[in-house]
Amino acid sequence: MELITNLLCKNDFPLQIYNLIRTLSSLGFFDQSLLIGSWVMLVYQKLYGTVYELRTFDVDFAIHIAHPGKKLRADLERLIIDLGFTGFIGPKGIQKFTGGAYEIEFITHRSGGRDIDLILVQEWNITALPMPFIGILINHSEMAWIDDFTIRFPVPEAYFLHKLIVAQKRMTDSKRLKDLEQCSVIADIVDRSRFREVVDGQRLSKKTKNCIRVSAESIGFTLPDYI
Repeated sequence: MELITNLLCKNDFPLQIYNLIRTLSSLGFFDQSLLIGSWVMLVYQKLYGTVYELRTFDVDFAIHIAHPGKKLRADLERLIIDLGFTGFIGPKGIQKFTGGAYEIEFITHRSGGRDIDLILVQEWNITALPMPFIGILINHSEMAWIDDFTIRFPVPEAYFLHKLIVAQKRMTDSKRLKDLEQCSVIADIVDRSRFREVVDGQRLSKKTKNCIRVSAESIGFTLPDYI
């Protein structure tokens, strides 16, 4: 894990999201958990010079769960509501928060083919949606300063691999195209040696490798021979 000294700043995020990230950081949330989803593209733009037009109000965080029954560390539900967001229950009982047009959701890694609607994370008094391949992001991350606090996010190579996979699993063309667009944007900053480290850390089925190949071909990215 690397700590990037380049400073992100308050103006890089909308105030409401900046306050949310700052609060999570003060609680130690980013010790192991991280920002994921399209908002990571703003971080890459600042740190690596990529250019991407953010077109979503969804703000996603991946929660690292080592021990599901761990005692309460902080009541995120109450703290997020205190920041001006409103909690609500989405499809399949998924806990979300909305405020100022933004929608916040917590996600965690789902291993194997188990179909679990949600997981109660007692450590943070929050429920998280289990999804496959999130471990790619959680296990390969780095941190950067925002003013006087830090934020964790996936390394570009992990985000790139994750999007190559999930793009081919999307139910709608619009989401698939958005994933591939993001892959195209960050392809030039993918470090080949670190990309191999990320790939070598995964157990990729033949079906998953085929998803990677199809996505890579669609954006004109030449995959290494080991995939």
